Amino acid sequence: MIDDTPVFWSAPYQKEILAKIVEVNENELRFNQALFYPSGGGQPHDLGTMRYQGCTLPIIEVYTVDREIWHKTDSKEKIDFQVDEDVQLELNWNHRYNLMKSHTAQHLLSYFLQEMYECETIKANFDEGKIEIEISKALNLSDVVRVLEESNNRLEEDADVKSIIVNQKTFQEEYKSKIRGKTSDEKRVRMIQLGDFDLVCCGGVHVKKLSEVRGIFLETVKNRVIKLYTGEKGINYTNRQRANLHALEEITEKKDSKLFELVKNKLKENENLEEGNILLLRFLFQKIHHWSEKIQNYSVTLLDIPTLDRITVQAALKEVEEEIFIAITGKNAILYLISTNERIKANEVIDKIKEKTRAKGGGNKGFAQMSVKDIEEPLQLVREVLSSL
Repeated sequence: MIDDTPVFWSAPYQKEILAKIVEVNENELRFNQALFYPSGGGQPHDLGTMRYQGCTLPIIEVYTVDREIWHKTDSKEKIDFQVDEDVQLELNWNHRYNLMKSHTAQHLLSYFLQEMYECETIKANFDEGKIEIEISKALNLSDVVRVLEESNNRLEEDADVKSIIVNQKTFQEEYKSKIRGKTSDEKRVRMIQLGDFDLVCCGGVHVKKLSEVRGIFLETVKNRVIKLYTGEKGINYTNRQRANLHALEEITEKKDSKLFELVKNKLKENENLEEGNILLLRFLFQKIHHWSEKIQNYSVTLLDIPTLDRITVQAALKEVEEEIFIAITGKNAILYLISTNERIKANEVIDKIKEKTRAKGGGNKGFAQMSVKDIEEPLQLVREVLSSL
């Protein structure tokens, strides 16, 4: 019986191999051995080269069609590939190894997310030294930091990372009840086991020892998405962040908790200022007739408020009366148009301004916006457009 186990499963540290071409479709090839991992499970495909008849060609894409692995080469010249000819395949090892470390780190993080907070990993994506995980529920920053602490402590224990491949019958009898996450209905089931504590179905490529990951470092936590770095990328990112923090400490002459309190207070000041802007704008909208003018029998108000942003405008919109059209130039040279007048549609006015200026913008009949950075007197331009209606 022929063993068709891919090399990236049986020997993930093998960097090159002699293989034969078994199928050709112009510059896309299939080989009798699978050294290169195809895209799948959030892990990008391998990169590398193939040497064929004295030519060295880059392999730029690896993908699966009907369970067959195809390799796309990048050649400026048309090459007459022949079935049964030998090729020397060689991995871009740094690319592969960094992805192996990221994928293994994700398994460890997902284990502790489940173990500590009953939080499942919905989706994971990897890059060299980077991980992005979408989780089943929102966790606060301190919870994520605890997961990272546990994960990094476990890395120091240097547990084995094992690849287990069994048929479906053996999987059902011996392994299915032990699996974390989704099970597999494939005829041949591939699993990854971390030490003696975690077992998952996975077709990705992993390191042999947890210690090879060399650390997991937090970038951001936002909503239900956690972004992280591993290894050298994580160390470098952490050092850069520490350098930025040190520079901020020197500027403010505050350190650690005192710096945190200073920043928190400044954010609170900004929050209060934003709330004040919303209240002020609501007041203006309530008294809008005091600043209105008539253009073509339309009640129109033109305002220049350089500190105003989109969030503030939209928060105050409910105060606008009917039959009103308002144009405001706000922060970062953005023009906001608000209309409660069925005869003047905000997006149509924007479209006419775009015809005159080629500026970018859009919206709907009630609210639209556009950049007026390179437009002189944008409110006067609004006045001219309304006068032509």
